[in-house]
Amino acid sequence: MTKAKSKAKPPPLLEWIASALGLLLTLGVTAVIARDAFNGSAEMTPDIAIAVTRVQPAGAGFLLEFEARNLSAVTAAQVTIEGKLPDGETSTATIDYVPGRSARRGGLFFAKDPRGAEVRALGYQDP
Repeated sequence: MTKAKSKAKPPPLLEWIASALGLLLTLGVTAVIARDAFNGSAEMTPDIAIAVTRVQPAGAGFLLEFEARNLSAVTAAQVTIEGKLPDGETSTATIDYVPGRSARRGGLFFAKDPRGAEVRALGYQDP
């Protein structure tokens, strides 16, 4: 009796393609994580810039809409925004998160017309 030699088939082309894509994705994710770990972001702080986008009547008062833009790569949590009128009236709002290099919108309510109000970020927490 002679034994028949079994010859294994090479893996199909689709299997090689799927393996190559998996390897590329894994290397890409690893590179992004390594870059973020070693770019010094631990020493960076959020840089929140506030811009008034619109003022309009709202109910018995006015609504001042703003955009809070984070110019740094670091996320800021619980960002407190304050608007202050020359006569002393103030209004505050809190934005849950402003991720790095992104913007969030919000609004402040005032009893008087807030055109010319000073609007600034008061503080944040590390997420």
